[in-house]
Order: sequence, then C-alpha cells, then structure tokens
Amino acid sequence: MELRTSSNYAHGVEVTLAAAQRAQVKQRFADSPVQIVSIACSERMDWPEPDRLQTAIDAAKTHLPLSHDVGCDVLRVFPNQFHRDVPREKTIEQIARALDELGNFAAGLGQEVSLEAHGPAGELPTMRAIVDRVTQPNVRVRLNCDARDVQGEGFVANFNLVKDFLSRIIHLHDLSDPRYPYQQIVDLLHKAGWEGWALSERGDTVPDRVRALTAERQAWQGLVENAVAARRPLRG
Repeated sequence: MELRTSSNYAHGVEVTLAAAQRAQVKQRFADSPVQIVSIACSERMDWPEPDRLQTAIDAAKTHLPLSHDVGCDVLRVFPNQFHRDVPREKTIEQIARALDELGNFAAGLGQEVSLEAHGPAGELPTMRAIVDRVTQPNVRVRLNCDARDVQGEGFVANFNLVKDFLSRIIHLHDLSDPRYPYQQIVDLLHKAGWEGWALSERGDTVPDRVRALTAERQAWQGLVENAVAARRPLRG
C-alpha cells in the first residue's frame, strides 16, 4: 500500500503526526498482512519562482522522516510541467538540482525519492534527461503507465531510456485499457529483472471494491505468468 498525504484522506497519515502516532501506524501495518511501501506527496519540482520551489523541496523533506517512521522507504514526488517563457532545458536542470537536494537528504534516512512520470514534464524521454543530470543514486523514475509512453520512438525505446533508473514502485491503472501495452511492459520488466511493487491506482466507482481488487490482482498475475512463460526455455 502507498499512502497519499495532504488531501484529508481517511487514513490520517500526515506529516503532523507525533512520534508516538507514527509508531502506532508502523505497528498497525506490522500486525497486519498489508505492507506499507511508499508515502506519496504531491510536491512539484518545476516551480519557476525560487521561493515556491524551495517551499516544495522543504515540504517534500518533511515527508521523508514520516516515510521512515511509519516503516517504508520510498517517497513519491512530481516533475511536473514546463512554463511559458522558461526554456525547457532550464526547467529540466532545475528539477534535477531539486532532486539532488532531496536525494541527499533522503539518503541519510535510507529513503528512495521516486519521481513519478506525471504531468507534461513526465514524458519518459524528459524523465531520462532529468535523471541524467541527477547525481544522487537514490533518485529513481516511477513509471505511471500512461498512454503517451507509446509515442515518439515507441514504447520499447521509451522504456529502454529509463529501465536502468526504475523505482521499486510503478503505478498501474485499468489493466483492460487497450491504449496501454500492459503485457509488453510486464514482459520488459521481467526481462530487465525488475523487482518491486506494482500498485493499482484506480479512481472509478465500483459496487464491490473487494471484488474489483481481486479481479485486478488476477489480471496482473496473468500478465506476470505470461511473461514468465514467454522466457521459459523450450523443452523438446
């Protein structure tokens, strides 16, 4: 499970929690079959105004001890977009420098900074341009399974741009959506030896959430089994 912050979610896990409350959250997960793997804040590293950018960086930093204290080691942040009258290269460089500051702070807490492929600056070629400028090895790219991943040079080429920088977490959406090559991404992840968590990110309303989650898990497992079978040596 990934817990999102700053939007009054029912779980109540926010940076305002005191140390004892954080310990309680950690223990609740430890006592359950559910594992917490990430905290997701929505801070953006693209603000062209220096004060807004530093505010975003500082806010993201406050989430890193929270992530550590509740028992996980990944924090999600956004790139997020380009701005009028600001050269794209300048924004890319700025995002990279912000991530270096975050990554350096995160390293002392054993945390990964997971940069989600989100917003106009989240296209995979741009994500590669960003991480090429980042010096902190704990800053990683989070795939967001967006239909635009197939654009440009194509899905395989775009995946190959970031496969060596992948976060331990990716986001999935509707596995039955024909606009996204889910079987292909699972094949490529398996081939690359990726190990991590594929988290379902769904906002649609369904009458039975448990049934829907069960069906989603079965669909994912089928994709994984297909990927494993495709790489299994033939016997004859």
